[in-house]
Amino acid sequence: MGDFLWGIIPWGYRVLLDVEGMRNGLMDTVFLIITNIGNSMTYFIILTLLYWCVRKPVGQGFAYSFLLTGILNTWIKDIWCISRPDDPALMSVLEQAGITLRLNPLMHVHNTSPSFVSGHTQMAVVLWGYMAFHYKKIWFWVTAVVSMSLIGFSRMYVGVHFPQDVIGGLVVGVLYLILWLLAEPYLRVRLISLSLICRYALAVLIPLIILMVHPVGRTATPVGLVIGLGVGFVLEGQHLNFSAGGKWQRRVLRGALGLVVLFALFLSLGALSGPIVIKMSPAMKIVWHVILSALFGFVVALVAPWLFTVTRLAQRENKRA
Repeated sequence: MGDFLWGIIPWGYRVLLDVEGMRNGLMDTVFLIITNIGNSMTYFIILTLLYWCVRKPVGQGFAYSFLLTGILNTWIKDIWCISRPDDPALMSVLEQAGITLRLNPLMHVHNTSPSFVSGHTQMAVVLWGYMAFHYKKIWFWVTAVVSMSLIGFSRMYVGVHFPQDVIGGLVVGVLYLILWLLAEPYLRVRLISLSLICRYALAVLIPLIILMVHPVGRTATPVGLVIGLGVGFVLEGQHLNFSAGGKWQRRVLRGALGLVVLFALFLSLGALSGPIVIKMSPAMKIVWHVILSALFGFVVALVAPWLFTVTRLAQRENKRA
């Protein structure tokens, strides 16, 4: 598989050169916006708003599908280690194929992660597909398909992914989405039947095992978020059980308040941890990122909902998880 992926790099590069010929000022702006919309931060904001303001179970499922598909993407990238289109390591491959033109990526920040498969494309398929499956509206399905397609194409347009990366992201994303949608109802039933101690243990141990299997920095953040969200979800269902429903005015205020809290936490921790992280070893940096990400996940899952109930922007439901 690795030899095949390296062998089709010249074909993919020629496609990118053809796509580069389509560029103009307006399209450059549009596709830069689209590719930035498809990043992890956008999906993190979506999961918080789904959980706080729309439907808690969908928000919880979205969170796990988002974070686990991100971890899977990291694993796949590190298995094949295919260079990005702007990587100097490709020069000999391109020269042997007789390609003399060089691509000019629109995004001038070099991506250090491997190229295959496209994480933006994979996440777009999984997360837009997940939302479309749950909201079952034709217009939403159309929006989802258009979003997946545009985000995938944008990665080629800005010159950071080969077409084979995008195709791989589509295939992996569809397979993952199907498996997740089949497994999620069973997993929910099984989790509810477990004791609280088992649910807490699973929320912490499974992500840590995932991290030990592949202990790299890009895995640390999603693993930490899974831990914080998992523990927070269990505590919220047991002791708080807030309602994500209510009048639209309250939902908007909940979302705004929650995002302000997260933004303030992000700025505060960033300012405090910056000087500390510089002095850390690579292993300690991974641990530190897990801890900080777990804190963010815990705030999303429990602290923000508690704040909503205190400020009467959300009510508690009678039924407990």
